[in-house]
Amino acid sequence: MTTGAACGPGEVLCGQGCVNTDSDPEHCGACGMACAPDEMCTQGQCILMGTCLPGLVLCNAECIDVSMDPLHCGSCNNDCNNGDSCVAGNCVQGCPVGAQLCGIDCVNVESDHDNCGACGQACAPNEVCGGGACLAMCPMGTIKCGNDCADASSDPLHCGSCNNDCGGGQTCTNGQCTCDGGLLACQGGCIDPQTDPNNCGDCGNDCQGDCVNGQCACPMGEMTCQGQCTDVQTDPDNCGQCGNSCDGKLEVCDAGDCACKPGLELCNGQCVDTANNAQNCGQCGKTCNNQLCGGGMCVAQCGGQFPNKCGQTCTNFKDDPLHCGSCNNVCDNNEICVDGQCENFIIPQCNQCPCNECQGNTDKCCFNQFVNHTVCAAQCP
Repeated sequence: MTTGAACGPGEVLCGQGCVNTDSDPEHCGACGMACAPDEMCTQGQCILMGTCLPGLVLCNAECIDVSMDPLHCGSCNNDCNNGDSCVAGNCVQGCPVGAQLCGIDCVNVESDHDNCGACGQACAPNEVCGGGACLAMCPMGTIKCGNDCADASSDPLHCGSCNNDCGGGQTCTNGQCTCDGGLLACQGGCIDPQTDPNNCGDCGNDCQGDCVNGQCACPMGEMTCQGQCTDVQTDPDNCGQCGNSCDGKLEVCDAGDCACKPGLELCNGQCVDTANNAQNCGQCGKTCNNQLCGGGMCVAQCGGQFPNKCGQTCTNFKDDPLHCGSCNNVCDNNEICVDGQCENFIIPQCNQCPCNECQGNTDKCCFNQFVNHTVCAAQCP
């Protein structure tokens, strides 16, 4: 919040400070209109955390218009190719020179029967389109392609012959599709091999990250480990530095350090579940001696919510990821135990169901007691 009477663009004066009423949860839509603790302010409206306004979709904790975002085109994380546009939820390749987008299609309004002279301006069924006008027959110097009258020497969609489309950025010159300005003809379009990550240095050289001066480079924040780009802040096989592996069953990589996966606690250098660990029952260092540990308490025998016995542990094979389905069957660090089966899961930003972040192969939303949070999972109990 800034102070003083002169507020910046998009801000209004509320009391002694300038605020943005589009996003400020204390002044949402108007001064003094506060959102509830479980709400956020978006476009001047209070909405529940982890949800979006109608027409937007929650992608990676951000509300996105998937009808036009090239990084989330039609659905979350559907990234259009470099240079493509997102139109009505469809990735659309750039048009050749001399053509334009009508909806999601590249057309030449000089010759296109359905868009003659302008988008959506169709000729009658018994007419053809030539020179941007509806005619009874094709003009001299053009070829008839269906109901299109094309100048094959320059028409980018009938270049040299009917239906020979030039690629995005290409020009039809003397009936040949060509590229200008040092660009390279590649995969039906014109690309800049100095910057195109899908064709870096040459056609088909697909970088995992960025393309800089014709050479593949990792995206900002990532580094090369064994020839692959990775984020050492989150990669459990290269945590903090290349080759530093976390325990694939018990640990995750959090901010470059190996840490116990959600639901486990670090006790004397080991990740344990204090709910059923006889050496750390209920808390680190609390030993059950000759008794068993179940539900964080020392007990004489297993039963109730923890009917299954594994050594000095009382557990439930249905939901314990350290004993999933049977004793010592440990789920991977990206899995929870559901009805005795290890299932993939992620912890979303939202902490209630339904949750828009639950998509793909983790599209089920449910609360998991082990991690004590709403999760997006492959299956729910």
